[in-house]
Amino acid sequence: MAGRIAFGSSWLRIEDTAVFGPGRAKVARRFARRVFTLPEVESLELEPSRGCALIRHRTAKTGVDAFRRRLAAAVDVEEEGRADRDLPQWPADSPVTLHRHDDLISLFRIGSAANGWLELRHPSLQGNAIRLRTIEAALGALDAVRRVSGHAASGTIRIRYHAGSLEPAALLRVAEGLLIAETASCIPEPAAVDFRVANASVGLGAVGELMLPLATPLAAGLLVAGNLRVLQDAGKQISHGKLGVAVFHTALLACSIATGQVLAYALTEWSLRYWQQNWRKHLTRETRALLEDNLPVPAQTVLLSPEGIESRVASSDLRAGDRVKVSAPRIIPVDGVVLAGQALVQESSLRGHPGLVRKTAGDEVLAGTVVANGSLDIQAVRTGPETRAAGLTRQVLDTASLMPADRTMRRRAEELADRTVFPTLATAGVGWAVGDLITVGAILHQDWVSGPDMVLPMETLRAMRLAWRAGALLKSASALARMKDSDFLVIDGDLPGLLDPQLELAEVASQAPYTDTILRHAAGAGLFLGDERAEALARSCAQRGLVVREPELLSLDANAVEVRSGRHTVSLTGALSHSEAVTAPLRMRIDGTDVAELRFTYSHRPRASQTLASLRALGMRQIFVVSSRPEAETAELMRRLGADLSGGGLNAEQKIRFLRGLKNRGVRTTLVGDFDKESEMAGEAHVTIGLVNPLGDSGPCDIALLSESLDPLVALMELARSHDANVVSACRTAAIPNLLCIAGAFAGILNGITSGIIANLGVVNVDRRLRRDLQMAKVRRVPLLR
Repeated sequence: MAGRIAFGSSWLRIEDTAVFGPGRAKVARRFARRVFTLPEVESLELEPSRGCALIRHRTAKTGVDAFRRRLAAAVDVEEEGRADRDLPQWPADSPVTLHRHDDLISLFRIGSAANGWLELRHPSLQGNAIRLRTIEAALGALDAVRRVSGHAASGTIRIRYHAGSLEPAALLRVAEGLLIAETASCIPEPAAVDFRVANASVGLGAVGELMLPLATPLAAGLLVAGNLRVLQDAGKQISHGKLGVAVFHTALLACSIATGQVLAYALTEWSLRYWQQNWRKHLTRETRALLEDNLPVPAQTVLLSPEGIESRVASSDLRAGDRVKVSAPRIIPVDGVVLAGQALVQESSLRGHPGLVRKTAGDEVLAGTVVANGSLDIQAVRTGPETRAAGLTRQVLDTASLMPADRTMRRRAEELADRTVFPTLATAGVGWAVGDLITVGAILHQDWVSGPDMVLPMETLRAMRLAWRAGALLKSASALARMKDSDFLVIDGDLPGLLDPQLELAEVASQAPYTDTILRHAAGAGLFLGDERAEALARSCAQRGLVVREPELLSLDANAVEVRSGRHTVSLTGALSHSEAVTAPLRMRIDGTDVAELRFTYSHRPRASQTLASLRALGMRQIFVVSSRPEAETAELMRRLGADLSGGGLNAEQKIRFLRGLKNRGVRTTLVGDFDKESEMAGEAHVTIGLVNPLGDSGPCDIALLSESLDPLVALMELARSHDANVVSACRTAAIPNLLCIAGAFAGILNGITSGIIANLGVVNVDRRLRRDLQMAKVRRVPLLR
């Protein structure tokens, strides 16, 4: 084997990127299966980023050479080694350590595995009580588990289970599946906020204030030393005739030192760091909640043997080709194909289609979607990190982890905070004129800085929730701000589905006079059709201003659905035709009596034309279609879509030159294209909107559409238009406490410390508002169907 090898008395290190490097997960797994055929091997550490593996073994000194020879022989032979199921699953290209305990191989270090006890330890659980409790709760819900206790200090989980009902290996795989799911749902922790100088300043300031006055100059010196960069930035701002946050902090520091209120400034600086740490932790929690709500991962699933025998296994243990059974209301664990059964599946978070979708034999299903009614036998095609859900998860984590360092977001936060500097300094000047420096200090201890810092990332995360609900994934924290500034839309005419028609309700043929009542009952039952007719019925009701309520589902057949709506039994019967001219009618019965026939037809206008018309109404001034199709076809496409201009016969390079020309003329373009195939175009537009491929990737774009439909563009434009207003409104919730600081200062009843305490109440108001808005953005994903 090529590469470098180093070794000691109980370890052996191999460096070879061809085996252990990024993209070599299958090769590295085969290596692990061969290595663990040797009983002396205790653990195997794989580090793909460095292309190396570290083997730790327990061997007598006299047998080390013999072990190395046997290891070389085991690695070089053609045999696969241990069975693939003997090894746990882990995310591709992620560092991992595999531990052996007797005949068990696990991601956990196993303390004991006998007599119905299992003790597991993992470094990622150490000090992480939230993750530990989540895994405890999931394990405790298993029938065979009697008791679970976790210890965050050591990162240990102890499980008491019924040994006759569950094998240790099966329980171990369940625990590993939960560990992987929790790791995948946890964004990398942001850089820790440094409290060392702030803590020292508060300590010295308190000592100087209460016990030893000589400590006050030391605290002042420490504050000046810790704010040297702020003082330099203030000098630059003044030299450029600007009053920014740096000037404000410099004025506050000078006033605090001059009046001896060093402790007040130290507390203010400490509180700024506290709120910065607080919103970063909140960002982590809400990102995890976003993934859990939209891309849930089941810990266990039902595996079907070739003979049809059912057994429960860890979802992380599934492989391509396995056959699983998923019944309502369970989560599908794999991307696969339906072999048998019929069900209604909620898949809006992965495909962007609202409502339920009917699945039968031959249909594709995705991991993370939920079987709301019925049961499916599924053959796995992609599992674990290869699924579409895993790809989307990686994109969400990338977006969230980059928010604290996003330059556009930080610049916007500075702009919002800078707006308050001049009014605050002017008010402080008036306070000096009518009072003294104590009055000035009380006025300056307002906090308008923490609000924008926490509002922008939290509002962006809220927008991510709402956009995902509409069928789009925000991949850039500044995408909505840039989309608001864009009024020129360019659509790549080579995208699929642009001319797809829309199914519409053409006629309600009935002898009864109460058409609205019939339509409302039909739309309620239609929620369970799981095809285009459900949307057509709901749209017709919306146009008439009718409210549709979800009825109780009684039965679901291949071509019929029956529900209970109030005191009535309503049934719809009729197969969906896939003709783009006309589809088969639906026969409607109420309490066993035929009451109406609902007839549908496909519209002559493409569905996308209505989307573009809505975008124009929202302020999009120009819509341009570019395509590699001939000019005449592109012009016809433009006409049918209702766009303004077109350019045909353009290859990828010509499209790039066209976009570059717009960019050079200062046109801020929103580009909709397939950046998984034509990534070079992404750098030439102000905002880029791409399509998600089957593996969950979408190329280098700012926003990804979960389906081929352009419908989410309308919701995205509305979010972009309201984003800034929401940010400003949230920041203003700090106004009343800050105004109280001013009033108390002029009244002579506040000093720096008391004013700072009141100012922090304003930040509490901002935090409370953000939490409320995020809670309101959370919606129920899966209807509870019986």
